[in-house]
Amino acid sequence: IHKADGTDWFWLGDTGWSLFQELNREDAEYYFSTRASQGFTVIQAVVLMGWNRDWNDENAYGHPSFHEGDASQPNKAFWDHADWLIKKARDHDLYIALLPAWGSFWGDQATIAYAQWIMNRYKDYDNIIWVNGGDRKVGEHKNMFNELGEVFDKDKEALVTFHPRGGDASSKNFHQETWLELNMQQSSHGKRDIRADIQVDKDLAITPVKPTLNGEPNYEDHCVGWKKDCELGTFNAHDVRQLAYWTVFAGATGYTYGHVHVWDFYHGGNKEDEWEDWKVGINDPGAVQMRYLANLMMSRPHKGRAPAQNILTEDSPGGLKQRALMGDGYAFVYTSQGHDMHLDLDMLPWSRKKAWWFNPREGKTSPIPEIPGHGEHIFDPPEESGNDNDWVLVIENADMEWAAPGQLPGKPGRP
Repeated sequence: IHKADGTDWFWLGDTGWSLFQELNREDAEYYFSTRASQGFTVIQAVVLMGWNRDWNDENAYGHPSFHEGDASQPNKAFWDHADWLIKKARDHDLYIALLPAWGSFWGDQATIAYAQWIMNRYKDYDNIIWVNGGDRKVGEHKNMFNELGEVFDKDKEALVTFHPRGGDASSKNFHQETWLELNMQQSSHGKRDIRADIQVDKDLAITPVKPTLNGEPNYEDHCVGWKKDCELGTFNAHDVRQLAYWTVFAGATGYTYGHVHVWDFYHGGNKEDEWEDWKVGINDPGAVQMRYLANLMMSRPHKGRAPAQNILTEDSPGGLKQRALMGDGYAFVYTSQGHDMHLDLDMLPWSRKKAWWFNPREGKTSPIPEIPGHGEHIFDPPEESGNDNDWVLVIENADMEWAAPGQLPGKPGRP
């Protein structure tokens, strides 16, 4: 995905689903400024949020979205605040991936007329991405979602995508529809080591080729598999990074992060539970480390970028998949546990090569002194292999005068 002026752009999303219900202006300023400083570019939010909420739920100021719950009678106070939130996001260079309603509301409370109304309200905003669906099984509702997609597609300046149910992908039902411009999957929160990169492979094998990404992965600090009392533990920063790098290096156009305490802006501190407040969770390690992925991807040209498993002579040492990505003049290889990397350097078409180790936990790089120009070679990442010792190997054309991987122009010394 590129901006309208042709410049490279990377989707780094955050699921702030309950933004329009929970945040007042002061908290929204803190949320937007924090996520922007962490490198995020997209906030996914639902105007009419349906998860454990009433159709006509109030916002932070006590204003319901509609008078008497009637979608033909919008409440000016609610929608003025919604306008402010979207504009304030724009002030922080953030796009709003906007779900006009949670999927369970479409068809009854949320009508096609409502979809047309909200599309017309925001079609002139330049930081809107329309998101159809909303965590709902398509099934018998496919015609309705197609009609909604056609409504959102009338905003010709905005991307349109579809947020599917857990374990599903938009490509399975809508890839051939012209309104769908960006595929989205939801790998969800069911287990560790889920291979969401395989769905990326499947999406990119369909013609016509459309960009794809994981729009709802395992949330940091979420109970694995929704188990009571988190008996299987919670997803940690390593889980978050592993899924992010696997899918992006499989060719995804970006990635969406989520945190179990941030998506609903949970206010902690009571005696009934031990959940942390969202203003604490927003700075958890996985969120901070997403910036390093975005900076790495933006530090090299997007042109020619494609999956490159063929440069690996062995792609699953230690039993966990390594993923390789190539662009014009460089290659990235990710190992989630620091296992050896077996590469065929003859697959890299540069006579002079240089290499780096990129640390996804810290955003730091270290040069590899010398590497051969040809033949098979084994790269041994720093430290002992194991959980929380993931690394990216960067090999590039030595004739290119680029800064270190992950270092952006104009930001010397900053990852």
